[in-house]
Amino acid sequence: MKKEELLHLKEELKKEIAKRERIKELLQDSHVQELITLTSTNYSKFIKDDYELLLKILKDYKITNTNNIYVVTSAYYSEFILCDSLHHNVPIDSEKVEGKNYVNIESKQLTQAWISEQAYDGRIKTNEFERDNIVLNPYNTSDNNNGYEEVRREFLENAIKYGEEESKKLLLKKYPRLETK
Repeated sequence: MKKEELLHLKEELKKEIAKRERIKELLQDSHVQELITLTSTNYSKFIKDDYELLLKILKDYKITNTNNIYVVTSAYYSEFILCDSLHHNVPIDSEKVEGKNYVNIESKQLTQAWISEQAYDGRIKTNEFERDNIVLNPYNTSDNNNGYEEVRREFLENAIKYGEEESKKLLLKKYPRLETK
């Protein structure tokens, strides 16, 4: 993301943290506690951790320039039965793989790429995509999106604390990159 975008996210997060602290103060008031009791309000939904606040901010914010770091979230092969195409998930490094899904850790943009050497209908080839981007493969499985949410959380939290470059270094040190064939 651009430096201005990161600064904006930090500022918005600071505002949300201030709101959270004010909510905590108000919850100590006896009148507010009475209101909560009378209305059976679940006040815990107002007390979010910093990452939940950041996700709330990102829901309405578009990151325009990313570091091109992706997690390969699934791999599959297709089977055609009576004019229907069925996709079967397989391990990321399976010999059967025909296509892969990648998700950008900053923008959540999904990209699909295909093993086939024939790039038709504007489809992206996996070898080109993996060559041109940083693709992480945390657990080598299609289960649980291959740890995508964990990687994204770590990147965003570290970017807020230490800056993007340091966050990127920490990710590359911790998570294996996808080995291209």
